[in-house]
Order: sequence, then C-alpha cells, then structure tokens
Amino acid sequence: MKKINIRSLKYGSYALISTVVLIAVIIMINAILGLNVIRDRTRFDITRNKLFSLSDATVGMLDDLDKEVEIIILTDEKYYYGSDILEVLKQYNLKSNGKVKTRFVDVEKDPTFVEREIDPNQVKGISQGSIVVKSGKNSKVVSEDDMLEYDYTTYTTYPVAVKIEQVFSSAIKSVTSDHTPVTYFVTGHGEMTANLSELKGAIMANNYEVKELSLSNPVPEDAAVIFFVSPKTDLLPKELDNLLAFMEKGGDAIFLMDVQETDKGMPNFDTVFERYSLALNDDLVLEGDQNWYLDDFTIIIPQPNDNEVTMNLDPKSMFIYMPNCRSVSIKQLSREEILAQPLFMTSDKAQSTRLDTGDITMGPFLLGALSEYQGTESSKIALIGNASFITDGWMQNVNYNGVRYILSTLNWMQDKADSIIVPSKSLLSEPVQLSESSRFISFIALSFILPLAIIGFGMFVWIRRKHL
Repeated sequence: MKKINIRSLKYGSYALISTVVLIAVIIMINAILGLNVIRDRTRFDITRNKLFSLSDATVGMLDDLDKEVEIIILTDEKYYYGSDILEVLKQYNLKSNGKVKTRFVDVEKDPTFVEREIDPNQVKGISQGSIVVKSGKNSKVVSEDDMLEYDYTTYTTYPVAVKIEQVFSSAIKSVTSDHTPVTYFVTGHGEMTANLSELKGAIMANNYEVKELSLSNPVPEDAAVIFFVSPKTDLLPKELDNLLAFMEKGGDAIFLMDVQETDKGMPNFDTVFERYSLALNDDLVLEGDQNWYLDDFTIIIPQPNDNEVTMNLDPKSMFIYMPNCRSVSIKQLSREEILAQPLFMTSDKAQSTRLDTGDITMGPFLLGALSEYQGTESSKIALIGNASFITDGWMQNVNYNGVRYILSTLNWMQDKADSIIVPSKSLLSEPVQLSESSRFISFIALSFILPLAIIGFGMFVWIRRKHL
C-alpha cells in the first residue's frame, strides 16, 4: 500500500480550507453588495462624463433642502428597469438623505390619482407616462424629451448630450421655492414672439414664470425682469414712461437688439440706454479673425469678458455664435451710481460699417454690455446687439449656449448666488490619441510581456506544487 505523504496532505488540507473560506467570503460580499441600499451607496460611476453622478451644485442644493420632494412617474415601474433616469434619481434620494423620493403610479390602474393628488382642475396636461416633481401643493411636469440634447446639423437627428440632472434639479428648485419671479416678454413693437420655445422653456425650468406684456399699461407689480426681443419700432412716449417707472422701482430688463432694417432711429430706447451709460450703435459688425467666426464673417464667436454673468458659466460650454450683429458702447461714466461692464466682444480684426453713412471703423467692438443703476432701488439691464442667437432654429443648428447666457444674466439680475446651472453631459465618445512610440509600447506590452508574465506565473505555481 502506497504510503501517505503527510506533507502533501497537510498542504492540501490548507489549500482546501483556504479555498472554502475564500469562496465563503466572496459569497458574503456579493450578498451584502446585492442589497439595494448597499449597492447604490458603493457604486462607482466610470462613465467619461459621470452620466450617473450629480454635480457639486446639485449636491449642495440637496444638502440645504428642507422640504420633502416626491418624483412621481405615472407608469408601471417595469418600464424603467435599468433606465438611466432611474439610476440618476437614486442618487437624488441618497444625496438628499431620503428627502427626494421616487414613486411609480400606474394611472391605468388608478385613473383618479392625478385629479385626486396632483391636478384637481385637470389643467396641467398630465397623463399616462408623465413625470411630476411635487412638494407640498407645488408640482411641475417634466418631460423625457427635455432630458436629451440633439444634433440637428445632419439629415439624421441623434442625441449628443443628456440633461437629466438639469431637468430634475431645476424642477426641485422650482417646487421647493417660496417665490417664483415673473419674466415678461414685451409685445407691440414687432418683437420676435415665435421661435423662442427653447428659451422660454429653460427660463421656466429654472423657477421663473413667463408671461407677455404690453407697455401701453403700467408694468405689473409681480414683474421681476422684462425682455425686449428684436423690437422693430420705437417705444411710444407712454410706453417709455411706464418702462422708466418700472425701472425706477428696481425693475430689470434684457434688450436683445438686431441690426436695424430701416433708417428710422429709436430715440426712446436710446433714452433708456443712456440712463445706464450705454448706447446701441446703428451698424453691422464683421469679424476678421478666422478663430472668432464660424464659416462666414457675419457669424461671430464673441469673446467673453470677465464679469458677473460669465463667471457662472462653464468655460468649456461658454462660446456662442451670433449672426449679423450690431455693436454697443459704454459711455464715459459721469455718475457714481452707474456700474457698467462689458459682456462680450470681437477681436481687434473686426470691422464695423455704419448703416447711415457707410463709414468703416476697425475693432475691437462690444457686442453686449451690462449696467447697474445703483439708485434708491438697484436696477440692472443687459444690452446685446443680437437676438438670433437665442432662437430655436439657430440653437438647434449650433448649440444651446445662448440659453445659458440668458439664464446666467437673469440670475445676476435677481442676485441668485445659489442658482443651479448644470451643463449638459456629452454622449459623444472621444478617440484615444496615442503617439507612435506609445502605440509601439502598448503593442509589445499586450502582445508579449503580459502573456509571458501569465505563463511564467503559471509555471512557477506548477513547479512549486510538484515539489510539495
């Protein structure tokens, strides 16, 4: 009978016990990590743009949240298994310490739910599949379509960025706010009213209400900011009085002024600008530096100045494209209560052609400026020599940074230091660029060194076990 090798039996027993213990530990770790509460807290977001993580701005807002928020998805939960939206909403729940909760309600099984708990008057257009953010009596409907940004530059439309965090952070801020500022878009002077749905939607998503206004009547008491989007005719005297009365009380205004199509001036608008030591020039600006225009001299890429608007913008998504611009000027300040500052400008290779005389002058030129009248009541204006850059069609063709500028301007006017501005997260992949030497080293490492290391380790273990 073959003699039992005590040494081999000893090492074999150790190996068996170690293997059993290791398997048991792996099973226990998997069981623990399989628990939802543990798995969600120990997850790692390895996506390039952190698609499933929340920005510091949102986390800060959730830390300060003092109200319960419920995100109600009106469909069966099975349709959201593995959804990107659900993954992000889990982070809202965790980072808010449970104050933000997600609930699924199938309105086909409970058809009176919306009328009973959200919209008694049935005026918000809520239906099967809607997503509602609710806090107390306040509620806001958000759309999955708003959570994607599309590329429209080719015949095939495809998503290029996600805005899930933008949409939900804005909605949470809106429904938990005690006050919603009202912005008015002025009509009656040939202003642009259509083709602004993207801008108005973004304004509303950031806790502002949007209405229209005729200056033939006094500006309503609830007005915070009023917009002039490409007016074609001047203010009437009564309208000028109503506008100045509003601004004397601390009202703010944004003027988006396109190149004039007629030779008639706008002296009443000029009166308003002069009050803030600004002027709107009757010209057309062309950019001569190829680094600062897109395809054509008339499509200018303004260079942002350091100011209280641009400081809140992500530098990587700051650039905008403005077609057919006119310039603005900051006059010599003669009063201490006026604080004017440039917003963005051209390069020194730009040129301006006056429309009335044809005179040409060389740049640089301001294309936008900010000014604050620090009187009894502080009043702020933004004067920009273009309106096309915030229209739906234009932004769909280039980018949505025009909206970011307007939102940052609104927040500056309303002194919203805690505003939420979350840039979209790109879905586009970027190829890894390797130099010739790096490619050679990678090839050698993967093709020879790593396989040889694995073979050598295997042989070492085999020889070691053979001598036990």
